[in-house]
Amino acid sequence: MNNELLHHLEQRINEAVEEISSLRQRTSELEMQNYELSEEKSELQIALNQSKEQQSSWESSLSDMLNRLNKMDDKK
Repeated sequence: MNNELLHHLEQRINEAVEEISSLRQRTSELEMQNYELSEEKSELQIALNQSKEQQSSWESSLSDMLNRLNKMDDKK
């Protein structure tokens, strides 16, 4: 009986060790994926900010041109 119990406990311990190892591996994979996604998010944020700045610059240029056109019309 004692040997059976020890054998059973040893099996349970081995299964738990395997499960912990598997969970550690999955945690490492998820951490790497999280890092990669964070990098991608950062790159996309930079691209978005650049696009917004460019759009703002274009809007400002168009507004300046319209203002000049309006001034030219006013002089006529």
